[in-house]
Amino acid sequence: MDAGLAAVLGALAGSVATIGAALATGWSAREQAKMTARAEHLRQRRDSRQSVYEEFIEVAVEHANLTKILLAPAPQDFDDLERLRILPPGMTLEETISESKSLHEKVRKISTRVQIAGPKEVSAAVAVVSDKSGSVYGSLGVTTVTGSYPGARSLAERWEAGCRNYVEFSGSISEFTEKVRIALDNDGTKE
Repeated sequence: MDAGLAAVLGALAGSVATIGAALATGWSAREQAKMTARAEHLRQRRDSRQSVYEEFIEVAVEHANLTKILLAPAPQDFDDLERLRILPPGMTLEETISESKSLHEKVRKISTRVQIAGPKEVSAAVAVVSDKSGSVYGSLGVTTVTGSYPGARSLAERWEAGCRNYVEFSGSISEFTEKVRIALDNDGTKE
């Protein structure tokens, strides 16, 4: 082979190698940029989810703390509510029910934002908490029903049913919190 042909082939091989390296570098840079953008997207999504999850948990726990009175011994009549100091300090039964209604409405409102934020497991768990919040609020409201009619349950029976609703509500908050932990730990590599 003569020297001229060798020089041309050498230059051609060098050009091909340079082009190949440039393509590989460009592809690598593009993939790195995609990974960086994906990581930033996941971080922003996680941060916004965490914020709405925290807000929901705070309101649900506040509602649970208010309605924890349902764990008290079942009163036999309305006078027992005052005498046994079952109600929150400085609140009447009507004020407690009104506050329970307000907190339940907040739970429902924020639960919509949590359902939108997802993922599916968290959305399903938040729906349960919202439903149980409504049951607890309803249980408190039923305690104010007075009068008797055939088949009417006593205040103590209604209170005991409310206690069961409270236990379910409290448990659903714990289950929701666990689903949230799992969702927030997901780094995007899990489906």
